[in-house]
Amino acid sequence: MSPLDPNFSLRVRGAVGIALGALLLASCNSLDVENPNAPDATRALADPAAIEAVAGGTLRTWFNTWDGMEGGGPLVTMAQTYSASWNNFNMNFYSSIDGDGTRNSRPFQNDLASAGRTTMIAYWEGYYSTLSSAVDVLTAIRKNNLVIGNASNTKRAETIAQLMRGAALMGIALNYDKGYVIDENTDLAGLAYKTRKEVRDAAVAAFANAATLAAANQFTTPSAWTNGTAYTNTQIAALARTMAAMTLAYYPRTADENAQVDWNAVAQLASQGISSGTNRFDFIFTGDGCNSWCHEMLYWFNAFDGGRVSTRVAALLDPATQRHPYPAGGNPRPNSPDKRLGDGSFGPDDGDFAGYFGTIPKTARGGTDFVYSTEEIFRPDRGMYHQSNIGHIRYDRSGEQSPNGIYGGFGPAPVITRHQNDLVWAEAELRRSGGNLATAANLINNTRVDRGGLTPATAGEGQASLLQKLIYEQEVELLGLGAAPFYQRRRVANGLLTGTPREMPVPAKELGVKGDAFYTFGGASNPANSPTPP
Repeated sequence: MSPLDPNFSLRVRGAVGIALGALLLASCNSLDVENPNAPDATRALADPAAIEAVAGGTLRTWFNTWDGMEGGGPLVTMAQTYSASWNNFNMNFYSSIDGDGTRNSRPFQNDLASAGRTTMIAYWEGYYSTLSSAVDVLTAIRKNNLVIGNASNTKRAETIAQLMRGAALMGIALNYDKGYVIDENTDLAGLAYKTRKEVRDAAVAAFANAATLAAANQFTTPSAWTNGTAYTNTQIAALARTMAAMTLAYYPRTADENAQVDWNAVAQLASQGISSGTNRFDFIFTGDGCNSWCHEMLYWFNAFDGGRVSTRVAALLDPATQRHPYPAGGNPRPNSPDKRLGDGSFGPDDGDFAGYFGTIPKTARGGTDFVYSTEEIFRPDRGMYHQSNIGHIRYDRSGEQSPNGIYGGFGPAPVITRHQNDLVWAEAELRRSGGNLATAANLINNTRVDRGGLTPATAGEGQASLLQKLIYEQEVELLGLGAAPFYQRRRVANGLLTGTPREMPVPAKELGVKGDAFYTFGGASNPANSPTPP
Protein backbone atom coordinates (compact mmCIF):
# COMPACT_ATOMS: atom_id res chain seq x y z
CA MET A 1 0.00 0.00 0.00
CA SER A 2 1.44 3.38 -0.98
CA PRO A 3 2.33 5.72 1.90
CA LEU A 4 0.76 8.50 -0.16
CA ASP A 5 -2.65 6.88 0.13
CA PRO A 6 -4.60 9.25 2.45
CA ASN A 7 -6.01 6.25 4.30
CA PHE A 8 -2.73 4.46 4.86
CA SER A 9 -2.59 5.43 8.53
CA LEU A 10 -5.70 3.37 9.21
CA ARG A 11 -3.59 0.30 8.49
CA VAL A 12 -0.42 1.29 10.32
CA ARG A 13 -1.62 3.26 13.31
CA GLY A 14 0.65 1.26 15.63
CA ALA A 15 3.54 3.52 14.65
CA VAL A 16 2.45 6.25 17.01
CA GLY A 17 1.39 3.89 19.76
CA ILE A 18 -2.32 4.24 19.04
CA ALA A 19 -3.61 0.71 18.80
CA LEU A 20 -7.05 1.75 17.69
CA GLY A 21 -7.22 -1.30 15.48
CA ALA A 22 -7.70 -3.42 18.58
CA LEU A 23 -9.85 -1.16 20.67
CA LEU A 24 -11.85 0.85 18.19
CA LEU A 25 -12.21 -1.45 15.22
CA ALA A 26 -12.26 -4.67 17.21
CA SER A 27 -9.65 -6.44 15.13
CA CYS A 28 -7.64 -7.83 18.06
CA ASN A 29 -8.24 -9.02 21.58
CA SER A 30 -5.65 -6.96 23.41
CA LEU A 31 -3.94 -3.61 23.21
CA ASP A 32 -0.62 -5.36 23.89
CA VAL A 33 -0.23 -6.81 20.41
CA GLU A 34 3.02 -6.46 18.55
CA ASN A 35 2.53 -4.64 15.27
CA PRO A 36 4.82 -6.14 12.59
CA ASN A 37 4.17 -3.09 10.39
CA ALA A 38 5.53 -0.66 12.99
CA PRO A 39 8.98 -0.09 11.38
CA ASP A 40 7.43 0.77 8.00
CA ALA A 41 4.77 2.84 9.74
CA THR A 42 7.40 4.80 11.63
CA ARG A 43 9.11 5.72 8.37
CA ALA A 44 5.79 6.59 6.72
CA LEU A 45 4.75 8.86 9.56
CA ALA A 46 8.06 10.69 9.24
CA ASP A 47 7.38 11.38 5.56
CA PRO A 48 6.05 14.96 5.11
CA ALA A 49 4.20 14.10 1.88
CA ALA A 50 2.56 11.10 3.50
CA ILE A 51 1.44 13.06 6.55
CA GLU A 52 0.03 15.84 4.38
CA ALA A 53 -1.93 13.21 2.44
CA VAL A 54 -3.26 11.76 5.70
CA ALA A 55 -4.40 15.24 6.80
CA GLY A 56 -6.33 15.70 3.56
CA GLY A 57 -7.67 12.16 3.75
CA THR A 58 -9.36 12.83 7.09
CA LEU A 59 -11.81 15.11 5.27
CA ARG A 60 -12.82 12.36 2.87
CA THR A 61 -13.23 9.75 5.61
CA TRP A 62 -15.37 12.10 7.68
CA PHE A 63 -17.47 13.21 4.69
CA ASN A 64 -18.25 9.64 3.58
CA THR A 65 -19.26 8.80 7.16
CA TRP A 66 -21.33 11.94 7.85
CA ASP A 67 -23.21 11.58 4.55
CA GLY A 68 -23.31 7.78 4.66
CA MET A 69 -26.53 5.81 4.48
CA GLU A 70 -25.50 2.85 6.64
CA GLY A 71 -25.71 5.01 9.75
CA GLY A 72 -27.85 7.91 8.57
CA GLY A 73 -30.49 6.18 6.44
CA PRO A 74 -32.27 4.53 9.38
CA LEU A 75 -32.06 7.71 11.47
CA VAL A 76 -33.71 10.06 8.95
CA THR A 77 -36.47 7.54 8.17
CA MET A 78 -37.11 6.78 11.85
CA ALA A 79 -37.47 10.53 12.35
CA GLN A 80 -40.15 10.61 9.60
CA THR A 81 -38.28 13.25 7.64
CA TYR A 82 -37.48 11.04 4.66
CA SER A 83 -39.35 7.82 3.94
CA ALA A 84 -38.32 4.52 2.37
CA SER A 85 -39.55 0.96 2.73
CA TRP A 86 -36.48 -0.51 1.06
CA ASN A 87 -34.50 -2.49 3.58
CA ASN A 88 -31.17 -1.29 2.25
CA PHE A 89 -29.18 -0.07 5.25
CA ASN A 90 -31.89 -1.56 7.52
CA MET A 91 -34.24 1.33 6.72
CA ASN A 92 -37.45 -0.66 6.51
CA PHE A 93 -36.60 -2.65 9.63
CA TYR A 94 -35.94 0.38 11.82
CA SER A 95 -38.55 2.78 10.39
CA SER A 96 -41.52 0.40 10.43
CA ILE A 97 -44.42 1.51 12.63
CA ASP A 98 -46.84 -0.50 14.76
CA GLY A 99 -50.44 -0.92 13.64
CA ASP A 100 -51.87 2.11 15.45
CA GLY A 101 -49.25 4.40 13.89
CA THR A 102 -47.99 5.80 17.18
CA ARG A 103 -45.14 3.51 18.15
CA ASN A 104 -41.83 2.18 16.84
CA SER A 105 -41.32 -1.12 18.65
CA ARG A 106 -37.93 -2.06 17.20
CA PRO A 107 -34.81 -1.34 19.24
CA PHE A 108 -31.37 -1.18 17.71
CA GLN A 109 -30.29 -4.79 17.10
CA ASN A 110 -27.00 -4.67 18.97
CA ASP A 111 -25.81 -8.24 18.86
CA LEU A 112 -23.31 -10.11 16.73
CA ALA A 113 -25.93 -12.28 15.01
CA SER A 114 -28.29 -9.55 13.78
CA ALA A 115 -28.15 -7.97 10.33
CA GLY A 116 -29.27 -4.72 11.96
CA ARG A 117 -25.98 -4.36 13.83
CA THR A 118 -24.34 -2.66 10.84
CA THR A 119 -26.22 0.58 11.55
CA MET A 120 -24.25 1.04 14.77
CA ILE A 121 -20.94 -0.14 13.32
CA ALA A 122 -20.86 2.33 10.42
CA TYR A 123 -20.62 5.55 12.40
CA TRP A 124 -18.37 4.02 15.07
CA GLU A 125 -15.78 2.77 12.59
CA GLY A 126 -16.05 5.77 10.27
CA TYR A 127 -15.61 8.41 12.94
CA TYR A 128 -12.87 6.55 14.76
CA SER A 129 -11.06 6.00 11.47
CA THR A 130 -11.18 9.78 11.00
CA LEU A 131 -9.96 10.29 14.55
CA SER A 132 -7.13 7.79 14.15
CA SER A 133 -5.77 9.52 11.06
CA ALA A 134 -6.16 12.97 12.62
CA VAL A 135 -4.21 11.90 15.70
CA ASP A 136 -1.49 10.41 13.49
CA VAL A 137 -1.03 13.83 11.90
CA LEU A 138 -1.10 15.70 15.21
CA THR A 139 1.43 13.29 16.71
CA ALA A 140 3.80 13.64 13.78
CA ILE A 141 3.64 17.45 13.90
CA ARG A 142 3.31 18.20 17.62
CA LYS A 143 5.37 15.43 19.16
CA ASN A 144 7.78 14.42 16.39
CA ASN A 145 8.25 18.01 15.13
CA LEU A 146 7.64 17.05 11.52
CA VAL A 147 7.78 19.93 9.01
CA ILE A 148 5.73 19.62 5.82
CA GLY A 149 7.80 21.73 3.44
CA ASN A 150 7.30 25.02 5.27
CA ALA A 151 5.58 26.50 8.29
CA SER A 152 2.39 27.39 6.38
CA ASN A 153 1.85 23.87 5.01
CA THR A 154 2.61 22.37 8.40
CA LYS A 155 0.07 24.58 10.17
CA ARG A 156 -2.49 23.87 7.46
CA ALA A 157 -2.18 20.11 8.00
CA GLU A 158 -2.24 20.55 11.78
CA THR A 159 -5.34 22.75 11.60
CA ILE A 160 -7.29 20.37 9.37
CA ALA A 161 -6.30 17.40 11.52
CA GLN A 162 -7.51 19.26 14.60
CA LEU A 163 -10.75 20.22 12.84
CA MET A 164 -11.37 16.61 11.86
CA ARG A 165 -10.49 15.38 15.34
CA GLY A 166 -13.33 17.61 16.54
CA ALA A 167 -15.60 16.40 13.73
CA ALA A 168 -14.97 12.75 14.65
CA LEU A 169 -15.72 13.37 18.33
CA MET A 170 -18.82 15.34 17.32
CA GLY A 171 -20.04 12.30 15.40
CA ILE A 172 -19.56 10.04 18.42
CA ALA A 173 -21.17 12.55 20.81
CA LEU A 174 -24.24 13.01 18.61
CA ASN A 175 -24.83 9.31 18.03
CA TYR A 176 -23.59 7.19 20.96
CA ASP A 177 -24.15 7.08 24.70
CA LYS A 178 -20.40 7.01 25.34
CA GLY A 179 -17.08 6.74 23.55
CA TYR A 180 -13.33 7.26 23.69
CA VAL A 181 -11.64 10.65 23.70
CA ILE A 182 -8.18 10.39 22.17
CA ASP A 183 -5.49 12.89 21.21
CA GLU A 184 -1.74 12.80 20.62
CA ASN A 185 -1.07 12.69 24.38
CA THR A 186 -3.47 9.88 25.28
CA ASP A 187 -2.11 7.04 27.42
CA LEU A 188 -3.84 4.02 25.94
CA ALA A 189 -2.99 1.89 28.95
CA GLY A 190 -5.58 3.81 30.94
CA LEU A 191 -8.08 4.38 28.14
CA ALA A 192 -11.70 4.20 29.27
CA TYR A 193 -15.10 5.28 28.06
CA LYS A 194 -16.15 8.89 28.51
CA THR A 195 -19.79 9.91 28.81
CA ARG A 196 -21.46 11.39 25.77
CA LYS A 197 -21.32 14.79 27.47
CA GLU A 198 -17.57 14.48 27.99
CA VAL A 199 -17.14 13.49 24.35
CA ARG A 200 -19.26 16.48 23.32
CA ASP A 201 -17.15 18.86 25.39
CA ALA A 202 -13.96 17.38 23.95
CA ALA A 203 -15.32 17.97 20.45
CA VAL A 204 -16.15 21.60 21.22
CA ALA A 205 -12.67 22.13 22.70
CA ALA A 206 -11.07 20.58 19.60
CA PHE A 207 -13.05 22.91 17.35
CA ALA A 208 -11.96 25.89 19.46
CA ASN A 209 -8.33 24.88 19.01
CA ALA A 210 -8.86 24.43 15.26
CA ALA A 211 -10.44 27.89 14.99
CA THR A 212 -7.53 29.45 16.87
CA LEU A 213 -4.98 27.73 14.64
CA ALA A 214 -6.84 28.73 11.48
CA ALA A 215 -7.18 32.36 12.52
CA ALA A 216 -3.47 32.60 13.34
CA ASN A 217 -2.09 31.04 10.13
CA GLN A 218 -2.71 32.07 6.55
CA PHE A 219 -3.32 29.22 4.09
CA THR A 220 -5.67 27.79 1.50
CA THR A 221 -6.57 24.10 1.46
CA PRO A 222 -5.97 22.12 -1.75
CA SER A 223 -9.22 21.70 -3.68
CA ALA A 224 -8.42 17.98 -3.94
CA TRP A 225 -9.04 17.64 -0.20
CA THR A 226 -12.78 18.00 -0.83
CA ASN A 227 -12.58 16.82 -4.45
CA GLY A 228 -13.34 20.25 -5.82
CA THR A 229 -13.45 23.20 -3.41
CA ALA A 230 -10.62 25.06 -1.67
CA TYR A 231 -11.07 26.92 1.62
CA THR A 232 -9.10 29.75 3.18
CA ASN A 233 -7.88 29.71 6.75
CA THR A 234 -10.55 32.32 7.58
CA GLN A 235 -13.26 30.03 6.23
CA ILE A 236 -11.87 27.06 8.17
CA ALA A 237 -12.00 29.11 11.38
CA ALA A 238 -15.65 29.99 10.68
CA LEU A 239 -16.43 26.35 9.86
CA ALA A 240 -14.90 25.18 13.14
CA ARG A 241 -17.16 27.58 15.06
CA THR A 242 -20.24 26.45 13.13
CA MET A 243 -19.45 22.79 13.85
CA ALA A 244 -18.96 23.58 17.54
CA ALA A 245 -22.35 25.34 17.59
CA MET A 246 -23.94 22.35 15.84
CA THR A 247 -22.38 19.97 18.37
CA LEU A 248 -23.97 21.82 21.29
CA ALA A 249 -27.33 22.39 19.56
CA TYR A 250 -27.80 18.89 18.09
CA TYR A 251 -26.51 16.98 21.13
CA PRO A 252 -29.75 16.81 23.24
CA ARG A 253 -31.64 13.53 23.18
CA THR A 254 -34.86 15.05 24.53
CA ALA A 255 -36.68 18.36 24.87
CA ASP A 256 -35.63 18.49 28.52
CA GLU A 257 -31.96 18.18 27.55
CA ASN A 258 -32.52 20.81 24.87
CA ALA A 259 -33.53 23.28 27.59
CA GLN A 260 -30.17 22.66 29.32
CA VAL A 261 -28.04 23.68 26.32
CA ASP A 262 -25.74 26.66 26.84
CA TRP A 263 -27.53 28.73 24.22
CA ASN A 264 -25.36 31.75 24.96
CA ALA A 265 -22.34 29.74 23.85
CA VAL A 266 -24.21 28.54 20.75
CA ALA A 267 -25.12 32.12 19.81
CA GLN A 268 -21.54 33.30 20.23
CA LEU A 269 -20.17 30.46 18.10
CA ALA A 270 -22.79 30.66 15.34
CA SER A 271 -22.45 34.45 15.13
CA GLN A 272 -18.86 33.83 14.02
CA GLY A 273 -19.74 30.86 11.81
CA ILE A 274 -20.09 30.29 8.09
CA SER A 275 -23.11 32.60 7.69
CA SER A 276 -21.62 35.54 9.58
CA GLY A 277 -20.31 38.72 7.95
CA THR A 278 -20.05 39.08 4.20
CA ASN A 279 -18.22 35.83 3.43
CA ARG A 280 -21.17 33.45 3.72
CA PHE A 281 -20.41 30.02 2.28
CA ASP A 282 -21.39 26.35 2.29
CA PHE A 283 -19.03 23.47 3.12
CA ILE A 284 -19.08 21.58 -0.19
CA PHE A 285 -17.75 18.22 -1.34
CA THR A 286 -17.93 16.85 -4.88
CA GLY A 287 -19.08 13.30 -5.54
CA ASP A 288 -17.29 11.07 -8.06
CA GLY A 289 -20.03 8.52 -8.63
CA CYS A 290 -19.40 7.04 -5.17
CA ASN A 291 -16.05 5.53 -6.10
CA SER A 292 -14.20 7.48 -3.40
CA TRP A 293 -16.43 10.48 -2.67
CA CYS A 294 -20.11 9.82 -2.02
CA HIS A 295 -23.02 12.10 -1.16
CA GLU A 296 -24.78 8.86 -0.35
CA MET A 297 -27.71 10.51 1.44
CA LEU A 298 -28.47 12.55 -1.69
CA TYR A 299 -27.75 9.62 -4.02
CA TRP A 300 -30.71 7.89 -2.36
CA PHE A 301 -33.06 10.68 -1.32
CA ASN A 302 -32.68 13.13 -4.20
CA ALA A 303 -33.78 10.26 -6.45
CA PHE A 304 -37.49 9.63 -7.11
CA ASP A 305 -36.99 5.87 -6.87
CA GLY A 306 -34.67 5.92 -3.85
CA GLY A 307 -36.79 7.67 -1.27
CA ARG A 308 -39.45 10.27 -0.67
CA VAL A 309 -40.14 13.07 1.76
CA SER A 310 -42.24 11.80 4.64
CA THR A 311 -45.90 12.79 4.46
CA ARG A 312 -45.36 14.36 7.88
CA VAL A 313 -43.06 16.95 6.28
CA ALA A 314 -45.14 17.16 3.09
CA ALA A 315 -48.16 18.13 5.19
CA LEU A 316 -46.16 20.97 6.72
CA LEU A 317 -45.29 22.27 3.26
CA ASP A 318 -48.89 22.15 2.04
CA PRO A 319 -51.46 21.18 4.69
CA ALA A 320 -54.32 21.85 2.27
CA THR A 321 -53.37 19.06 -0.14
CA GLN A 322 -50.86 16.72 1.55
CA ARG A 323 -52.34 14.55 4.29
CA HIS A 324 -50.41 12.58 6.91
CA PRO A 325 -50.41 9.61 7.15
CA TYR A 326 -50.58 8.69 3.49
CA PRO A 327 -54.24 8.31 2.45
CA ALA A 328 -55.75 5.64 0.22
CA GLY A 329 -55.30 6.73 -3.37
CA GLY A 330 -52.52 9.16 -2.46
CA ASN A 331 -52.38 12.92 -2.14
CA PRO A 332 -53.31 15.32 -4.95
CA ARG A 333 -50.97 17.72 -6.69
CA PRO A 334 -49.74 20.41 -4.29
CA ASN A 335 -50.39 24.12 -4.46
CA SER A 336 -48.02 25.36 -1.79
CA PRO A 337 -47.30 29.03 -1.11
CA ASP A 338 -43.73 27.92 -0.35
CA LYS A 339 -41.65 28.34 -3.51
CA ARG A 340 -39.57 25.34 -2.49
CA LEU A 341 -42.56 23.13 -3.36
CA GLY A 342 -44.92 25.29 -5.41
CA ASP A 343 -47.09 23.15 -7.68
CA GLY A 344 -44.66 20.21 -7.59
CA SER A 345 -43.87 20.23 -11.30
CA PHE A 346 -40.43 19.18 -12.44
CA GLY A 347 -38.26 18.48 -15.46
CA PRO A 348 -38.61 19.05 -19.22
CA ASP A 349 -41.98 18.96 -20.96
CA ASP A 350 -40.97 16.68 -23.81
CA GLY A 351 -38.72 13.73 -24.62
CA ASP A 352 -38.20 10.56 -22.61
CA PHE A 353 -38.42 12.36 -19.30
CA ALA A 354 -42.03 13.54 -19.71
CA GLY A 355 -44.12 11.87 -17.04
CA TYR A 356 -41.10 10.10 -15.56
CA PHE A 357 -42.19 8.54 -12.24
CA GLY A 358 -45.52 10.25 -12.56
CA THR A 359 -44.07 13.76 -12.57
CA ILE A 360 -45.66 16.80 -14.18
CA PRO A 361 -43.62 18.90 -16.66
CA LYS A 362 -42.23 21.97 -14.99
CA THR A 363 -44.30 25.16 -14.94
CA ALA A 364 -43.45 28.64 -13.72
CA ARG A 365 -44.51 27.50 -10.25
CA GLY A 366 -42.27 24.48 -10.11
CA GLY A 367 -40.52 24.17 -6.75
CA THR A 368 -36.81 24.60 -6.15
CA ASP A 369 -36.54 21.76 -3.62
CA PHE A 370 -39.46 19.39 -4.03
CA VAL A 371 -41.36 17.52 -6.76
CA TYR A 372 -44.76 15.84 -6.97
CA SER A 373 -45.07 12.28 -8.25
CA THR A 374 -48.24 10.25 -8.72
CA GLU A 375 -46.46 6.89 -8.46
CA GLU A 376 -46.37 4.75 -5.33
CA ILE A 377 -42.83 3.40 -5.45
CA PHE A 378 -42.75 1.31 -2.27
CA ARG A 379 -44.08 -2.20 -1.66
CA PRO A 380 -47.64 -1.95 -0.27
CA ASP A 381 -47.19 -5.04 1.92
CA ARG A 382 -44.52 -3.20 3.93
CA GLY A 383 -46.95 -0.50 5.00
CA MET A 384 -48.65 2.17 2.93
CA TYR A 385 -47.55 4.76 5.48
CA HIS A 386 -44.11 4.66 3.81
CA GLN A 387 -45.59 6.08 0.60
CA SER A 388 -45.44 9.76 -0.28
CA ASN A 389 -46.16 11.82 -3.37
CA ILE A 390 -43.42 14.35 -2.62
CA GLY A 391 -39.76 13.87 -3.52
CA HIS A 392 -36.71 15.97 -2.63
CA ILE A 393 -34.73 17.34 -5.59
CA ARG A 394 -32.97 20.37 -4.10
CA TYR A 395 -29.47 19.18 -4.95
CA ASP A 396 -30.29 17.68 -8.34
CA ARG A 397 -28.62 20.38 -10.41
CA SER A 398 -29.42 18.57 -13.65
CA GLY A 399 -33.14 19.27 -13.26
CA GLU A 400 -33.99 15.88 -14.77
CA GLN A 401 -32.54 13.16 -12.55
CA SER A 402 -29.52 12.79 -14.82
CA PRO A 403 -27.17 9.88 -13.99
CA ASN A 404 -24.36 12.41 -14.40
CA GLY A 405 -25.66 14.40 -11.44
CA ILE A 406 -26.44 13.72 -7.79
CA TYR A 407 -28.85 11.00 -8.98
CA GLY A 408 -25.75 9.09 -10.10
CA GLY A 409 -23.53 10.20 -7.24
CA PHE A 410 -21.73 12.91 -9.22
CA GLY A 411 -21.27 16.61 -8.60
CA PRO A 412 -20.92 19.18 -5.83
CA ALA A 413 -23.28 19.52 -2.89
CA PRO A 414 -22.94 20.86 0.66
CA VAL A 415 -22.72 18.83 3.84
CA ILE A 416 -23.05 21.91 6.08
CA THR A 417 -24.77 25.04 4.81
CA ARG A 418 -24.73 28.72 5.71
CA HIS A 419 -28.50 28.48 6.18
CA GLN A 420 -27.97 25.66 8.67
CA ASN A 421 -25.74 28.00 10.67
CA ASP A 422 -28.41 30.72 10.40
CA LEU A 423 -31.01 28.41 11.94
CA VAL A 424 -28.75 27.25 14.78
CA TRP A 425 -27.95 30.91 15.49
CA ALA A 426 -31.64 31.90 15.33
CA GLU A 427 -32.56 29.15 17.77
CA ALA A 428 -29.89 30.31 20.19
CA GLU A 429 -31.30 33.84 20.09
CA LEU A 430 -34.79 32.52 20.76
CA ARG A 431 -33.82 30.21 23.60
CA ARG A 432 -31.14 32.13 25.47
CA SER A 433 -31.97 34.62 28.20
CA GLY A 434 -32.03 38.10 26.72
CA GLY A 435 -31.85 36.83 23.17
CA ASN A 436 -32.44 39.19 20.26
CA LEU A 437 -35.77 38.38 18.62
CA ALA A 438 -35.11 40.76 15.72
CA THR A 439 -31.85 38.96 14.92
CA ALA A 440 -33.67 35.62 15.11
CA ALA A 441 -36.41 36.81 12.75
CA ASN A 442 -33.88 38.10 10.21
CA LEU A 443 -31.98 34.82 10.29
CA ILE A 444 -35.18 32.81 9.81
CA ASN A 445 -36.13 35.05 6.89
CA ASN A 446 -32.90 34.18 5.06
CA THR A 447 -34.66 30.98 4.08
CA ARG A 448 -38.32 31.64 4.88
CA VAL A 449 -38.50 34.70 2.61
CA ASP A 450 -35.46 34.52 0.34
CA ARG A 451 -35.93 30.86 -0.57
CA GLY A 452 -39.54 30.15 0.37
CA GLY A 453 -41.22 33.40 -0.65
CA LEU A 454 -43.32 33.31 2.52
CA THR A 455 -44.43 36.26 4.64
CA PRO A 456 -41.56 37.61 6.77
CA ALA A 457 -41.14 36.66 10.39
CA THR A 458 -40.98 39.65 12.74
CA ALA A 459 -39.78 40.24 16.28
CA GLY A 460 -43.24 41.50 17.19
CA GLU A 461 -44.69 37.99 16.88
CA GLY A 462 -42.92 36.93 20.04
CA GLN A 463 -40.83 33.91 20.90
CA ALA A 464 -43.48 31.18 20.57
CA SER A 465 -44.52 32.16 17.06
CA LEU A 466 -40.92 32.59 15.94
CA LEU A 467 -40.04 29.13 17.29
CA GLN A 468 -42.81 27.62 15.16
CA LYS A 469 -41.46 29.32 12.06
CA LEU A 470 -37.92 28.27 12.99
CA ILE A 471 -38.89 24.61 13.35
CA TYR A 472 -40.63 24.73 9.96
CA GLU A 473 -37.43 26.05 8.37
CA GLN A 474 -35.38 23.36 10.10
CA GLU A 475 -37.71 20.68 8.73
CA VAL A 476 -37.19 21.97 5.18
CA GLU A 477 -33.58 23.12 5.20
CA LEU A 478 -31.90 20.21 7.01
CA LEU A 479 -33.13 17.58 4.55
CA GLY A 480 -30.16 15.98 2.81
CA LEU A 481 -27.53 17.22 5.29
CA GLY A 482 -26.47 13.91 6.80
CA ALA A 483 -28.50 12.79 9.81
CA ALA A 484 -29.13 16.38 10.96
CA PRO A 485 -32.94 15.98 10.60
CA PHE A 486 -32.85 13.17 13.18
CA TYR A 487 -30.80 15.23 15.64
CA GLN A 488 -33.33 18.01 15.20
CA ARG A 489 -36.44 15.86 15.69
CA ARG A 490 -35.32 14.03 18.82
CA ARG A 491 -34.91 17.28 20.79
CA VAL A 492 -38.38 18.62 19.95
CA ALA A 493 -41.26 17.66 22.22
CA ASN A 494 -43.09 14.70 20.63
CA GLY A 495 -40.64 14.80 17.75
CA LEU A 496 -40.11 11.03 17.54
CA LEU A 497 -42.60 8.19 17.81
CA THR A 498 -42.69 6.40 21.14
CA GLY A 499 -40.11 3.61 21.21
CA THR A 500 -37.79 5.19 18.65
CA PRO A 501 -34.15 4.89 19.75
CA ARG A 502 -32.69 8.34 20.39
CA GLU A 503 -29.05 7.28 20.34
CA MET A 504 -26.89 4.27 19.54
CA PRO A 505 -25.18 1.88 21.94
CA VAL A 506 -21.50 1.06 21.62
CA PRO A 507 -21.50 -1.63 18.90
CA ALA A 508 -21.60 -5.25 20.06
CA LYS A 509 -18.44 -5.84 18.03
CA GLU A 510 -16.61 -3.42 20.32
CA LEU A 511 -18.31 -4.59 23.51
CA GLY A 512 -17.32 -8.17 22.76
CA VAL A 513 -13.64 -7.26 22.47
CA LYS A 514 -13.71 -5.68 25.90
CA GLY A 515 -15.85 -8.39 27.46
CA ASP A 516 -18.66 -5.94 28.23
CA ALA A 517 -22.32 -6.92 28.29
CA PHE A 518 -24.40 -6.16 25.22
CA TYR A 519 -27.09 -3.48 25.60
CA THR A 520 -29.29 -1.37 23.38
CA PHE A 521 -31.84 1.46 23.14
CA GLY A 522 -35.39 1.77 21.85
CA GLY A 523 -38.39 -0.47 21.46
CA ALA A 524 -40.86 -1.51 24.10
CA SER A 525 -38.47 -2.84 26.76
CA ASN A 526 -35.40 -0.61 26.57
CA PRO A 527 -34.86 3.06 27.39
CA ALA A 528 -34.86 5.33 24.35
CA ASN A 529 -31.55 6.85 25.44
CA SER A 530 -29.07 6.91 28.29
CA PRO A 531 -29.67 9.12 31.34
CA THR A 532 -28.53 12.72 31.08
CA PRO A 533 -24.88 12.79 32.20
CA PRO A 534 -24.14 15.11 35.13
